[in-house]
This record gives sequence, structure tokens and C-alpha cells, in this order.
Amino acid sequence: MRFAPGTTSGIRDDTLSAGATRSYLIGARKGQVMLAHAIAWPVARRQQPPPDPVVRVFSVGTGAELHAPRGEPVVWSGRLPADGDYVVRVIAAASITYTLAVQIPREVPVTAEQPTAIFTGIARSRTPIDYLLHVEAGRTIEVVLGGSASVGLHLYGLKTGVQLAHLADRQRLYAGRVETSQDYVISVVPGAERAPYNLRITLR
Repeated sequence: MRFAPGTTSGIRDDTLSAGATRSYLIGARKGQVMLAHAIAWPVARRQQPPPDPVVRVFSVGTGAELHAPRGEPVVWSGRLPADGDYVVRVIAAASITYTLAVQIPREVPVTAEQPTAIFTGIARSRTPIDYLLHVEAGRTIEVVLGGSASVGLHLYGLKTGVQLAHLADRQRLYAGRVETSQDYVISVVPGAERAPYNLRITLR
């Protein structure tokens, strides 16, 4: 799976029969956080979607399975232990059409001396552009998103899954005190291709 230039994620639409598996290869670096999520879609209108497939991740170098801290079968997330290739495996319980999303957010370089980070760019496709910020409980995150009117903000805790800025709300500004010490994913979600954006992240 390859990411388009300037993006932090890859999306693949695919199909599987009941009980089948499909594997995707991705290269990454030690210490990077990776998220992998497969969503099943109904085949026909008004039809209920089948159960989401299970996602598992393996190291090519050692053959070992990497267990996600959250332990959710349909969403895998965790820090990668070494440089190298990894296999993301999708396992279907029923015949499905699905979308697999793999994300490797960029670390946000904020410090006490430099509490603000600014990013600008162009979303070449409609895939999210993701950033990762570790925040201790009691600190405040302030995120300001500008640029094209089509871009929206998604902000959530990686460990707990708590939503601070919901994707459906298409927010452009978030400021709030953090209750749980953890990594937070800050995603710029474009609604159109080639959407310019600018993002300011401040930790207080």
C-alpha cells in the first residue's frame, strides 16, 4: 500500500468472500504510530452492512503478530517496534465489499519553548492528513484550521477513542482541556481534491 505524495494515509477498496483473507504490505519506521481500519459496506441500497472484517498486523522481519493496546478487532493502532515492512491482514466473516484505511500520522514537534506548530499544504486527494500530538492531562490543545472551505477537523484520543472534534461536524476550531494523558490524532479531512489548508496547533 502506497501513500500519495503529501498525504499520511492510504485507502484501498476491495472485496472478500466469507472466511477469506487479504494481506497488504506497507513499509514504516520504528516509533511511528500506525492505524488500520476496515469498514464493510452494504452491497445493495437499503441493505444492512455485514460485520466489519477483523484487522491484524504482522512484522515481516520477525513474523510476529503485533497486538494493539486497545484490543479492538476491527481497528488496529499502535507504535511500530522497528524499521521495516509490515503486513496488514484483513479477515472477513462474511462476503463483503470493504474499504481499508491505513494511517501513519506525522508527529507534531511542540515544546515548552516552542508551543505552537504550523503546517500548510494541499490535500491532493480526499484522504485525511493526520498529525499526532502527545498531551498530558490538564494541558490545553488549541487547533485552528484554515484554507479551503471544504476541509474539516477530526480530533480524537488514540488510546481511549474519545472524540474531541467530531468528523461529521466539520469544525475549523477546537480549544479544550485534556482529561486523559495520551496521544491525540489531529486530522485535516478534505471534502475535495487539491484543497489547500493551513493548520495551527498550540499546546498550553
